[in-house]
Amino acid sequence: MSHRIELSLRAQQDLDEIMHWLSEPSPAGAATWLHRFNEILTTLTDDPQSWSLAPENDDHDEEIHHVVFKTRRGRKYRALFIVRDDVIFVTNLRGPGQDFLPPSEIGD
Repeated sequence: MSHRIELSLRAQQDLDEIMHWLSEPSPAGAATWLHRFNEILTTLTDDPQSWSLAPENDDHDEEIHHVVFKTRRGRKYRALFIVRDDVIFVTNLRGPGQDFLPPSEIGD
């Protein structure tokens, strides 16, 4: 079953912040990162529940999975998501050096 992807308001804000931060020194780097992020989202659509549970999972009522992806320079980013029926609901994006999210900051 193929799933569709939706970003929460918080995830969209995270995306905007990451793109702003990356585009300041390198618009081309920001475009590359966005392309990679979209590729990662596409990989989630066939079997999203096969991805590992996020460390934040224990603090939330619904299962929270995450996918970790790297830039060419090795910086790690995470996309946290919840699977609801046929929707992959991306709740948050986390960049290098950002701590795990407390329950109150998980986007819905």
